[in-house]
Amino acid sequence: MRVTSITPMKNEGPYIVEWVAYHRMLGINDMLVFTNDCDDGTDQILERLDEMGLVRHIPNPSILHQNVRHHIHLVRYINHFPRLRRSDWVTHLDADEFVRVKTGGRRLKDLFEALPDAHIISLSLHSFGSCGENEISTGLQIEKFIKRQPLNSPQMPVKYFARPNNHILRLNNNAPVISKDHLAKVNWVNGSGKPIPEEICGSSKFKNLQRPHNGVALADIAHFAVRTAQGFIVQRDRGSANPLPNSGYDNLAKALKYWRKFNKNDDVDIFLVDEVPKTQSFVEELLLDPELRSLHHASLEWHKNRFENLVSQPKFKDLYKAIIDDHTEKYG
Repeated sequence: MRVTSITPMKNEGPYIVEWVAYHRMLGINDMLVFTNDCDDGTDQILERLDEMGLVRHIPNPSILHQNVRHHIHLVRYINHFPRLRRSDWVTHLDADEFVRVKTGGRRLKDLFEALPDAHIISLSLHSFGSCGENEISTGLQIEKFIKRQPLNSPQMPVKYFARPNNHILRLNNNAPVISKDHLAKVNWVNGSGKPIPEEICGSSKFKNLQRPHNGVALADIAHFAVRTAQGFIVQRDRGSANPLPNSGYDNLAKALKYWRKFNKNDDVDIFLVDEVPKTQSFVEELLLDPELRSLHHASLEWHKNRFENLVSQPKFKDLYKAIIDDHTEKYG
């Protein structure tokens, strides 16, 4: 069984090895990673992982076409890949998203066996906050970030796993696009295996599930959107993969709004902690490779140094203080 993931990356260096190790263990065995304009060695790390047979690293064609909307350009490009139609399952995942399977042996094969008639499985994303973590450091994200938004949130974004059959016109980021003629033939379910109404999943704007259509009993996705406070500053400097005109990505008010939206630390959730020993062991095994280890540590140092450089600038210094104060005010 081939399970293909499609992922854009820019300046994700310190987090890549964990993300790859975890999802390889989960059952994604065909990782396609597309990069653009990396400063921190992300592309070099992925090149080495490609040489080790763990991912396929491809420059995002957006850089050739000078299209700053890198993620949208990638989605359009990837749909021309014949290999997607030859895969058993396909998903779009970002580098800060970790799939969680809650049935059987907690691997993707267990999810697919639990839903043998499903064509598409939409998984809800839960925002996990910083847990008060400040510094950019080593250590697994799945161990550090154990607080999230409530499960009864009225609306949650979705990603998916899809069988790439002839019913699918296009594999988009949040959901596939199905022809209206074929929609009734597609068994489209949520993370509890419950059918999603056609009027929801058939919409070209389907990106979220509202109650009561959310379902997380069999699988969902942990979204580490902010990571640490210092990491968030470097992330804001990186910019958006889909910038809109006059979006003001580095604007203090908008950056703080993003932090407040995703820095959710309301409920403790240690589901992924059980995966720490195996993930840590696999990470350590991968880092036995001298070149990969050197690239990984160099990227970590780049992020630390970049943060220090950024907070010497007034706008980032103000943002850093604002997010620290906001977290302290809400969570102590």
